[in-house]
Order: sequence, then C-alpha cells, then structure tokens
Amino acid sequence: MLHKSTPKDWVSVAKIGRSLGFKGDVILHLLSDFPESLKCGNTYHSHFGDLTLESYSPQKSTAKFKEINSKEEAKGITNLTLYATQAQSKEQCKLGKNEFFWFEIVGSEIVENGKLLGVVSEIERFCGQDYLSVKTASTLVAQNLPKSFLIPYTARYILEVESKTDSTIHSQAESKESSCEELKIIHTQFCKEILENS
Repeated sequence: MLHKSTPKDWVSVAKIGRSLGFKGDVILHLLSDFPESLKCGNTYHSHFGDLTLESYSPQKSTAKFKEINSKEEAKGITNLTLYATQAQSKEQCKLGKNEFFWFEIVGSEIVENGKLLGVVSEIERFCGQDYLSVKTASTLVAQNLPKSFLIPYTARYILEVESKTDSTIHSQAESKESSCEELKIIHTQFCKEILENS
C-alpha cells in the first residue's frame, strides 16, 4: 500500500517518528510552517489510510491517533507522512499579507522585465532559506542557458507575486497546470543573472 503515488491536492503536514510507550503514542515531526495545521479531532490522509489525531503535545512533539492503540500498531506507521488537502490547509491556516502556500507558488511563472524566465517546478529549503527551483523557459534553453536554476525567495530577488486568472505568458510557459486554477506570476530582479551564471 505504501507504493501509491501522492494525490496532487495533498499537502504534507507532519511525519510520524518512533513509537512511545505501549498505547500507540508516537513522536510527530511538523513539516508545515503552520503549527495550527495539527489539531486534535482532525483527520489526516496517509498511504496507510486516514488517521484521526486524538491527542497532540507540541511541546513534547508527541501524538496519539484514534486508530492506533498499541506499540506494534504504532511501529507500523513509523516514517509515514500525514497530509491535509489544499482546501483544508487554506481553511485552517490563515496567511498574512504577501504570504503564500507552497502549492500556490509551484507552477508560477518567473517574469523579469516583462520576459518569461521559466516556471517554478518545486520549492526547496536549505538552512532555513526557501529557494524556488525554476524550469527554464524553452526559448532560453534554446540559447544554451541551463535547463533549471534556483532563486532565493527573498525581497532582493522577488518584487511581487501577482495573481492572474488568465495569462498569455502562462501559455508560453508550457505549464501542465489546469487553466481553471488561479495563475500566479512572480516578478523578479537580478534572476536573469542567476540563470546566466548557473
């Protein structure tokens, strides 16, 4: 059952660690920037099946799930990732101004001085800093520039994240995202230099 692929709208919330005691308690490692995404009574998806959080101590990073009631059962869910849906995440986690969920940024276009540099393929975190992994636009790859590059997600490089319901640039980006999803354009500076020096 663990070989199943993860549905597109699942968002990772936490990873289950080792078992504790004999009643099914486990260590729980938060993977989200939003601690409020872990609430008692919430049901989370996993490749093991749905798990309902019965108790959780953020101070001790310990948890107990309604469906897990022994040390042996707890060992069976070690290293599983817990997921919420994108809709659940938006409902439970309130964002501040100019804050976005990772799943809202992946698929966004990187535009500098009106020209498409590429599309965000994923987000990586190194030493507490987020980086946008960008798939370079085909027109730039044709000019012998790298097929991908990284942009630090900081104010030095990111000028504005603009929401669009339609975009001519987006169609040029050869994105596979559904046209009914809200599109985002990330306006940048100095990123063409990063690409040329990658």
